[in-house]
This record gives sequence, C-alpha cells and structure tokens, in this order.
Amino acid sequence: MNISTATHLLFLGFLTTITTACSNEEAKNPKNQVEDAVVLVTDEIRKEPNNPNLYIKRALLYRDRKLFDLALNDAEKALSVDSTVSYFHQVKGEVYFASGALRPARLSLEKALVFDESNADLLLKLGEVEFLLRRYEDALTHINEALRVNDKAAQGYFLKGFIYKELGDTVLSKSSFQTATEVNPDHYEAYVELATLYAYQKDSLALQYYDNAIDLKPKSAEALYGKGLFQQNRGKFDDALAIYRSLLKADPDNFLGFFNTGYIYLIEFAEFDSARMYFDSVLMVQPNMLDAMYNKGLTYEMEGEFSTAKEYYQDVLQIDAQNDNAARGLMRLE
Repeated sequence: MNISTATHLLFLGFLTTITTACSNEEAKNPKNQVEDAVVLVTDEIRKEPNNPNLYIKRALLYRDRKLFDLALNDAEKALSVDSTVSYFHQVKGEVYFASGALRPARLSLEKALVFDESNADLLLKLGEVEFLLRRYEDALTHINEALRVNDKAAQGYFLKGFIYKELGDTVLSKSSFQTATEVNPDHYEAYVELATLYAYQKDSLALQYYDNAIDLKPKSAEALYGKGLFQQNRGKFDDALAIYRSLLKADPDNFLGFFNTGYIYLIEFAEFDSARMYFDSVLMVQPNMLDAMYNKGLTYEMEGEFSTAKEYYQDVLQIDAQNDNAARGLMRLE
C-alpha cells in the first residue's frame, strides 16, 4: 500500500518588476481588469503617444492581470519607439515567461542582454528560462555570470540547487541551497528543498530545515506535511500525528494530512473508527481518492465486516477497473 506524497512546487518567477494584486473577483470579471491603474496610464498615453515608458508601464499592468496579448502589444509599441533599450526587451521576455512561452521569452531576454550584459537580475531570469527548457549548461553559465556581478543574489544559488538536483548531483544541490540560506536567512523555499533532500536520505537534519521553514511560515502546509511524513517514515507515529494535527489546523482541507493520519490509525494503531473518520474526511475533500476509499474498506475487512469491505472494494473497481489493491481485496474475501 502506497502512502501518497506531496508534490513540491518547483518554481516561482524570481524577477518581479511590479507587483499588482489581482483579486478573485477581478480574475472572473474582465471588465475590472482594465480599470483603475490601466485607465490612468491609458490617459497618460493619449497625452504622450510617443513615450515608450508609458507603454511599458501599461504592459506590466496587463501582464499582472494575465492579459498577455495586450501586454505584448504594448511592449512592441515601446520597442518600435526605441529598440535599443534593454529593459523594453526584458519586459517583453517577462511577459512571454509569465504566459508560459519559454522559447520566445529566451529570445527576448537574450536581446535585452545585448544592451545590458552585466544586469544580474536579467541574467538570473535567463538562467531560469534555460533551466526550464532543460538547457542546464547554458543555465549555469548565465547564473554564474549573474553571481559574478552580484554574489549576494540568493536566488542564483537557489536556481543552481535546482539544476544540480535535476542533474542528480545531491552534494552540489545541497551546497547551493545552503548558500542561498546563508545569503538570505529568510529563504523559505531553500529550507524546504534542503529538508526534502535530507529526508530522502533519511537524515535527521531534515527536521532542522523543516523547522527553519516552519519558523518562517508557521502555517506552511508543504513544510508541515513534509515534516510529518518524515517522522511517519521513521516510525515516530505520535510525533507524526501531532504534526498532522498542526497541518490540519493550518489547512483544514489538506486531504494528505487526513489520509496519512487515517493510515497511521489503521496500520499502526488498529484504531478502525478513528481511521474511518479520517478517511471520510479525505473523501469529503477528494471524493474519488481511491486510496482512501480502499483503506476505508480495509478497516472493515480487518474488523471482520467482510460484506461492507467488499462494497468499498467494488466501489473502487467501478471507478478504476485495474485497481490492484481493490482486486486483491476482493480475492481475499472470496
């Protein structure tokens, strides 16, 4: 029986020129997306139609509202006025990056470098794009160039940590993430990555790094789940349950916290009522999570309530006819 594991989010965009919060209501209502600041900048453009900086300002506003076609159009207008400004190419590259168009983003960022080859932020962004395109050697080249310009750029070491992780070099990966935390002691993501690497190696140092991450973000579902799973895999079940309780307090809909808690009560403590309660909580959040459905059936099988167990195994097979666990469960009860 497999325990579900959390998937870590690998990347965030690192270069933020303008941060504009967009509410859920705005995201759902396109009319709201062209109001406020955009209207003000548009009025300025009417007064100064040949001012490229205004087009760039509006392009960034459109980008933050995920109106990428409009953002690219404004970036192009700025470049039509002056194509020698590195920042204009950079903004165009950032818009492509935000839209997920990595290859056009790389081309625009490379053009930006032609006019500003020592821009550390630009080099880091290009390194990030190269990494996502799996061009690891080029990525490392750009990141190292950025760090030569600014050796305090924690995100550069963080990016290197990811690249070495992808390349399977755990030693250099840990070293890079560690340097990121030394340069920036508040680098939450680097602590999580270090914790994950040490946890994979079953090294208790993982706990220290999870705690560092939790100190920075006490309600981090990612760090709390990882720490709980590490303790669970070490057989520290009471500790794991305490951590999962903290996780569920911080994130009441975290189905992995419910699932793992139920799993411990089922397999380690044979407390079937408690296990079922947690599997029910999983199914309220994820109605088709087959592992939870199967495990609920297993609680009944282990209590000797075979007809009820069969019903749950059959429910699993109706959703996934190839589910090995449920098929074996039915075979056991024949």
